[in-house]
Amino acid sequence: MNIKFIEPIRHGMTEPLLTVMVYKKVEGGKIVACYRLMYYSNKLISIFETDKLEGGIVDVILDNSMENLSKLIEKYYEDQDDIIIRGEEKYIEMLMESLNLE
Repeated sequence: MNIKFIEPIRHGMTEPLLTVMVYKKVEGGKIVACYRLMYYSNKLISIFETDKLEGGIVDVILDNSMENLSKLIEKYYEDQDDIIIRGEEKYIEMLMESLNLE
């Protein structure tokens, strides 16, 4: 799994505890789409948008759990894609354990 960047930050008011971006790439490295996975205290929300910048589409809303988040990352991720993770350090550690990337 190609985790491009991890940034432990404090979340602000109304911001998710953890945000995971899965950048969909084609051969040659061009980004063609992105999934934004937002882990809030009560829900996990996935938004999908293409490079045509037509606006995001809510793809999935689930109860929050690291298991659900890990499953979504594994569902969306392909070998050439990049992942960026930003959020509370505790939740980053929990996600890394859940993905077996310690």
